[in-house]
Amino acid sequence: MVIKTLTCHNVYNYGASLQAFALQEHLKQMGHQVEIIDYLPPYMDKAYRIRFYLYNVSKSSKYYKYVEIMPFLNYLFVMKNFTQHLIKMFRQRNRKKAFDFFTMNKLQLTNQHYRSYEELFNAYLSADVFVVGSDQVWNPLFNNGRDPSFFLEFVPENKKKISYAASFGVSQLQPEDSKNISKWLKSFSWISVRESTGVKLLHDMNISADHVIDPVFLLSQDKWRHLCEEAECDYPSDYILVYNLGAVSDEIKHCATTLASNKGLKIIAVEDCKVIKYADCSFNDCGPTEFVKLISNASYVVTNSFHATAFSLIFNKEFFVYIKNTTSSRISDLLSMVKLSERMNTTNFELSVNWDNVNEMLNDTICSSKNLLNNNL
Repeated sequence: MVIKTLTCHNVYNYGASLQAFALQEHLKQMGHQVEIIDYLPPYMDKAYRIRFYLYNVSKSSKYYKYVEIMPFLNYLFVMKNFTQHLIKMFRQRNRKKAFDFFTMNKLQLTNQHYRSYEELFNAYLSADVFVVGSDQVWNPLFNNGRDPSFFLEFVPENKKKISYAASFGVSQLQPEDSKNISKWLKSFSWISVRESTGVKLLHDMNISADHVIDPVFLLSQDKWRHLCEEAECDYPSDYILVYNLGAVSDEIKHCATTLASNKGLKIIAVEDCKVIKYADCSFNDCGPTEFVKLISNASYVVTNSFHATAFSLIFNKEFFVYIKNTTSSRISDLLSMVKLSERMNTTNFELSVNWDNVNEMLNDTICSSKNLLNNNL
């Protein structure tokens, strides 16, 4: 069977790249021919591009009233943020190269690159089944969540359309979003989502959906370790890995430094956009392969990332998760499924995990998800 998948595969995000790879590899293991549609619209192609207009003071900013009085302040604001972006681009130039290498060598993309819904619609792509997912492809807070491309509207009417582990990333939708999503999903043969909140959102639109696990779980620990063997660098073992998305979290810092003191371990950080000054060693040049290897070698993982949490489970690593919004369904859903919710926002760093029980629960969900996918292709 020829399958084409559509996801956010090239946005310089570890989880996005790895889930795209995992679904591709699982479908190949099932005996299918798989291609990822190389769709990268301009709104998703900003990570390493320079655009002055992005740095203007927005009207929603608390500083905008001052800019109206003294317009030159906007110029200073632009230059400050532009300079910071240039510094970030320079510091992370090797990170970009590592991601580009992974995309070129591990993801089987269509020969043609597409930049718009119109280009996709006019391409008349051929496949037996089109699959959208996984990750936050339907999040209305991002442009892709309102892009008909990610609801496979370009697919000919006589072709099968399904979703695998698509995520809304939110627990509520605006009426206009619900209206569009309901219309776009009518022609799907099967819909599956990654979070229970997604099932509820669709149920409220009178659309039935199955709850399945993220694609990274569809590959075995051994498969991921095999990928790790290709990592460019040799990393030490026995360390605390910190992966802190966004602003530096005081909770993550407290957990990591306390563990380091209590266990006599060094802290290694994978930097996102901020420098982790309290780490003994930081990496700002990791690609997806190196990211997985760093988790596989760690003694502890401290994070606010869904996919860092997911790989901690895959490799049976002691981990602690800190998120501001405990109603954030992505991580809370996952931890609830394996009965490890107590590892979220905790100050008890002596918690232990019964990995036999966790692996049994994970395997049940993985088997169920694989069967659902196989039966609906």
